[in-house]
Amino acid sequence: MHNYKALKAAGKVSVRKQKIVDRAKIDEVKYEDGDDIPSGFKVGDVRIHAAAEDSREELQTVSKSYDPNTGEVRSDIVTSYELPLLASDIARCKADIVKLQDIQAELEQLETDLKAL
Repeated sequence: MHNYKALKAAGKVSVRKQKIVDRAKIDEVKYEDGDDIPSGFKVGDVRIHAAAEDSREELQTVSKSYDPNTGEVRSDIVTSYELPLLASDIARCKADIVKLQDIQAELEQLETDLKAL
């Protein structure tokens, strides 16, 4: 996230762990008197089978958002993160830094050699 440290210090972004429910719990339902019971079923038979909740936890940032023209508060911007992908981004940045430092060293050596003429 670009500018995360400054936004965090200003109280404009926070992190949270959010429970995401992909499928709500389903309670078992049985046929009762007065139901339209299909052939082959009777009162007390299962009409809807129970199912457990299907959920997961998601790591998120929550950023404050404002209308640039009016300053009016808008809905927060929520972004999801996965730690393995974040670690991959960090590793890529570190590799880029090493490459840039190598380029810098080459240019500094060239500058030194040219100044020596």
